Amino acid sequence: MHAGALALSHPEIQLALARQGAPGGEGLGLEWRLGDRPARGLREAIAEFSPDLIHSYGPTAALTICANELTAGRVPVIYDLSGKHRFRDDLELEGRAIEESAALVVASQALFEQVAANGRRLPQLTMVFPSYSPARELPAADRHMSAEANIDRLAALYQGLVREPMAVLAAELRGR
Repeated sequence: MHAGALALSHPEIQLALARQGAPGGEGLGLEWRLGDRPARGLREAIAEFSPDLIHSYGPTAALTICANELTAGRVPVIYDLSGKHRFRDDLELEGRAIEESAALVVASQALFEQVAANGRRLPQLTMVFPSYSPARELPAADRHMSAEANIDRLAALYQGLVREPMAVLAAELRGR
């Protein structure tokens, strides 16, 4: 959903997806499936695409840690806990992903409070951004809460973090 919002509001920005598991990234021109050796696949994707920014989202913190290690701080990583209503990872891995990332996105104020209460150092850029499901996944009466109905809020996430062009944010985060 975030990628769709960003592509809609900033078509000049090139997006790519490196993923494990379920399909996603519809409409993105570049995609890597990480397979059985995700660190190797992620290294190849980063080398081929040369991103200005990495947005890490998913049920595990391991790939976020891997992205931070592979880029050695040269590429800012946003760790996105949207959709994670509770910790699914080992708390040590989750904490490392939070502390080592340049920015953090959480899906609710309650989740933010849970993360903050764990005593971890939070990135300077931390944002509570509600996670929205696609309309097709919601009952008709709740479709006003869908990603499509809230596309402006989804786009605002990236307008707030990206600041045209994306390289400006990457440079700003690298300087911290």
